[in-house]
Amino acid sequence: MTTHADATAWLARLRAQHGIDGTYDATRSWPFRIGPVTLRLPNFSWRRAAIQRHDLHHILNGFPFNMRGEFQVATWEFAAGRYPHLGASLLLLPLVTLGLLWSPRTIWRAFMKGRGARSLYHPDMLTVDLSALRNLVADSAPAELAPVRPSDMIAFGGLVLQSAAIILAPIALCAAVLTL
Repeated sequence: MTTHADATAWLARLRAQHGIDGTYDATRSWPFRIGPVTLRLPNFSWRRAAIQRHDLHHILNGFPFNMRGEFQVATWEFAAGRYPHLGASLLLLPLVTLGLLWSPRTIWRAFMKGRGARSLYHPDMLTVDLSALRNLVADSAPAELAPVRPSDMIAFGGLVLQSAAIILAPIALCAAVLTL
């Protein structure tokens, strides 16, 4: 039987292999890097609860631990099943549009890969045995994407609209205040 300590140690080794310092899981803040700038952001309880699974999504899907990978995993998570907290959605939604501007094909592929997957946030995935996750990591070769259906394009369009709205809302609010 795998213990929580075993799972935590395994994830720590995977993070180290990918150059990620996972010590911020339980800290009050976490480093958010954008190029040469690092911001310290609050490490809310919902983020601490989600970060290990989020990092596993990077590893299981082969998404790098950099900005492009964050764009990919955010898009993948919205398609496969997002973390069920409004704060998480507000944090990750803008990454979809930014990723689309950065690398449209990569973001589309991440979305389509997510449409055929189930995230680790799904309730029945919370009981997946660690050895099964290890096997998933070992077998994480890129899978063939399913054919694109109209419902996929509609869902992607809706996601992009939500993402753009989150980015544009503060700008619109500032413009409205300035015109009063």
